[in-house]
Amino acid sequence: MLSGCASLMESGASLLGREPVPARVAGLPLGDLATLGIDDGVCAELAEARRQDRRVSGRWLREDALPACARRIEAAREARRYDQELDRLVEQAWQAEQAAERERARQRAEQRRVREAMEAARRDAEARQEANRKEDNRSRLRERLADAHILSILENVPDQPLAFSLGQPSERTLKNFLACLEVGYPNQGYQVDRQGDDLTVTALQADMLRGDVDIRAHFVNVWDTWMLESLRVAEMTADTPRDRFMLAQNLMAGPCYGIDELLWRGNDDGDHRG
Repeated sequence: MLSGCASLMESGASLLGREPVPARVAGLPLGDLATLGIDDGVCAELAEARRQDRRVSGRWLREDALPACARRIEAAREARRYDQELDRLVEQAWQAEQAAERERARQRAEQRRVREAMEAARRDAEARQEANRKEDNRSRLRERLADAHILSILENVPDQPLAFSLGQPSERTLKNFLACLEVGYPNQGYQVDRQGDDLTVTALQADMLRGDVDIRAHFVNVWDTWMLESLRVAEMTADTPRDRFMLAQNLMAGPCYGIDELLWRGNDDGDHRG
């Protein structure tokens, strides 16, 4: 009996001053320490005692363990808040940079659009100016052609298409051809010889780069066309279809060719059309 009482007294003495570990420290369940990355130190000791349902020294618990664990938890929380704030600031900065890049891209696209629009407007303006210039040139040319002296001289000559070989009428007429020559190379007058279907027109002292020279053109009225039989400029004479075509085309290049839109075409087989 005395032995039993002694054991009981020893057991009671061993529990004297010892307390169970609380379930929470600084508001955090001890089982959730891992959520803050705490897996060692005094907090881990408290968690293990709590798991085993062991009592610990109340003095150690209140004066050392709980305050130290609370500080550890608050430090971990502060570190987490710092990391979260840093992540937030990094994300905010990244989003701001992305927004800034989108704005820069938008501005670049807008600048490119404006430049392209200005370039298109410039091209359109130049095209309109060129078209107006060409139309002005054509208008002045038409006026000068209409005033050509050769037209009054050949008033009674039928104005039929010009040809360089049989059956190949061009878009240019006899009088247009001669008027173009007069506009391009002003002369001192004409000598005209017509005998039925045979017509020779000589522009006297035509003003050319080589000086004042005579330009003589001989035509024959065939199949409702005036076929150019020969063309002579000073001492140079063209009397084959190709030579007549090439010389006439070169003469037209200055005053009319490409301006009045009566473009001349030809090939080596004598198919010369204008």
